[in-house]
Amino acid sequence: MLKMTMFARRLPFLDHDEFDRYWREVHGPLVTGLAQPLRIRRYVQTTVDVDDPVQNLLRQARGTLAVDFDGLGELWWNDLDDYRAVRSTPEGLAAVAEIADDERRFVDLTRSCLWFGIERPMVG
Repeated sequence: MLKMTMFARRLPFLDHDEFDRYWREVHGPLVTGLAQPLRIRRYVQTTVDVDDPVQNLLRQARGTLAVDFDGLGELWWNDLDDYRAVRSTPEGLAAVAEIADDERRFVDLTRSCLWFGIERPMVG
């Protein structure tokens, strides 16, 4: 299973709630509606509860950096060949372009991080 992961940061003119609302109510349904031409198997959004004091307690207990992103997006494909096949059809190319255009409305791509990984399930 191939997974694309993005640590997303919001555009500077959006606050976290505006970013999260757009991601959940606009971008999420867009991706869901394009799942077939994108050939995605799964799509998950994980939002960061920036105001919860437990975030600081967790960080301090482990000695980690503060959370510096607004959300984590994950998309799955069967494999890299399946992902590449998306770009071999006009429908797939149009879907990729539509998603990328929409991301620019709420994600600061220059301050976000995106990568492919191969999952190694250890539990479940």
